[in-house]
Amino acid sequence: MNTLGLKWIAGALLAGAMTFAGCGDSSPSGTAGNGGTGGSAGMGGEGGTGGSPVATVSVGGIAWGFTLPEQGGYDLIANATISVLEMPELTTTSNEEGEFTIAGIPAGSQSTFVLEHDDYPLSYTKTHTVTDADIDDLTFQVPNNGLFTLIELGLVEGGVIEEGVDPDKCQIVSTFTRFGRTIGDPGHHGEPGATLSVAPANNSEAGPIYFGDDVRPDPTRAYSSLDGGVLLLNVEPGDYTLSAACVEDPTDLIAEYPPEDHEGESLRCQTEAVEFESVLMKCRPGVFLNASPSYGLQALSPE
Repeated sequence: MNTLGLKWIAGALLAGAMTFAGCGDSSPSGTAGNGGTGGSAGMGGEGGTGGSPVATVSVGGIAWGFTLPEQGGYDLIANATISVLEMPELTTTSNEEGEFTIAGIPAGSQSTFVLEHDDYPLSYTKTHTVTDADIDDLTFQVPNNGLFTLIELGLVEGGVIEEGVDPDKCQIVSTFTRFGRTIGDPGHHGEPGATLSVAPANNSEAGPIYFGDDVRPDPTRAYSSLDGGVLLLNVEPGDYTLSAACVEDPTDLIAEYPPEDHEGESLRCQTEAVEFESVLMKCRPGVFLNASPSYGLQALSPE
């Protein structure tokens, strides 16, 4: 399963042996919010919706955890508190299979989904503008605290960040995902040749850093690979819009991925200006954010 969580595992195992980039906080605690107060859902509020629309929807999915190899490599996060950042009264608990559903989310609202568990860092999804349709395939992908600790060691030893993960900043991950791919599909997920833009500004200590085909973060890359992963490290708190575009000059991209040697792969950035969905990320202190497939930097239809 070529997921972003497995990228963390591969990178962590190579910590200290390569120029590594990853992100996380070895502590699951932290406070965040713009004026909210802490609650049992953990993150307090960021302001209400200003009244309940008539229509509400349900959002559900699975919480995936990624662990050290001796712990099995991955897990389904049971008994995690799942809530909505902007509406902390909406909360539920994941079951033994990591599954969860939150009902009563107003259509048209902004909703950032939050995961809290003692064994995992505090985690957010991207911020969704909720439509009038239910969602049943939302995912969290979160390295556990032990893996975070190893990742942080690799970050410092690799010289990617100077003093480790800053608890007053956030860590952001996403994937440039080819059209039609979801998190459960086999093979590569990425659309190679994409670059990341951050608005209003890239306030990170390091990044964007793109993952290579071997699922290792590679600070020397100038664009996305077949893997598609990208990360920003130690980002100043704020609201950021991540956007993607193909490289202007595809010469190096074509040389790296000759079409005749990559049959069956998506190489659209070699011949067209692919459009991607943008994502809104609410960066708060001590938070790990992952806009994973299929709610990340998704390539739009070629039609």
